[in-house]
Amino acid sequence: MKTEIYISFIVVLLLTSCQSDSSKKSVEAMAVDSAAKADQGKTLVVPWEASLNDSTRMMEINRNPAANMTNLNYLDLIDALNYKYPQIKLEWIKQEGDIIFLKIEEADYLTRESGTLGARAYLAELTFSLTELKGISKVNLSFKEGDHARPGVYERGDFD
Repeated sequence: MKTEIYISFIVVLLLTSCQSDSSKKSVEAMAVDSAAKADQGKTLVVPWEASLNDSTRMMEINRNPAANMTNLNYLDLIDALNYKYPQIKLEWIKQEGDIIFLKIEEADYLTRESGTLGARAYLAELTFSLTELKGISKVNLSFKEGDHARPGVYERGDFD
């Protein structure tokens, strides 16, 4: 009986230590990835930011002075958007010509919880940031339509 308890204790201890090591490796891998991006001059900062002008009550879209577009590609910008907006998981599908195709599998936060202005700000930042890249002038966004946002093709002119 004591042997079975002893063996069970060792098995539990081994399983627990394996779980700790894998999560530690995950954190270490993320740190290495961040360091590699930093070495390449990449940052997880969205290059365009939308804000509400207090005096005009209109949304304004401005360059983010902390952003550095050097060596960035669409996957880096998607990572930056996902980092800034963790409630909205943006996924790349493909690029055809000057249009990039993206999807949001679970769009409830965007379409129902962020409000009309919040959804519009997100779509503006996404569109301006991705069309900053050479060869991309439109963003085709696929998600389930809701009260505050609709899927479709967006370009900078949509946010005048």
